[in-house]
Amino acid sequence: MKIDSINYSNTYQTEFESKKDAVDADSFKKKLEEAADSKDEKKLRDVCEQFEAVFVNMLFKEMRKTVQEGGLVEKSQARETFEGMLDEEMSKKVTEGGGIGLADMMVKSFMKRYDEPSDEGTATASLDIKG
Repeated sequence: MKIDSINYSNTYQTEFESKKDAVDADSFKKKLEEAADSKDEKKLRDVCEQFEAVFVNMLFKEMRKTVQEGGLVEKSQARETFEGMLDEEMSKKVTEGGGIGLADMMVKSFMKRYDEPSDEGTATASLDIKG
């Protein structure tokens, strides 16, 4: 009996990535709420940079899907793992180097929201996050 490892690994990888994405979203939401409660701009910037790194990583993954198969190295599970890790590290480095500006825009938006007085004259720190 021959087991098709490619189909098994792709199914497992997709299921694993969806669970990981759900955990990342929950983690991001929790960190963002903590930064909002403390109104700490440094914590908020860190969370926004983490979000930007995840976003850039998703961009790299989608761009990699557009590359045609073939070339020197054949497609394998090891290569997919390496490329995933490479994309993750490159996205972190892109964000550390200034990123694409998403984190800066998010920080400005959130800080503006915190500084706006509400109807009662107090600062608002509510976040509208779907998750």
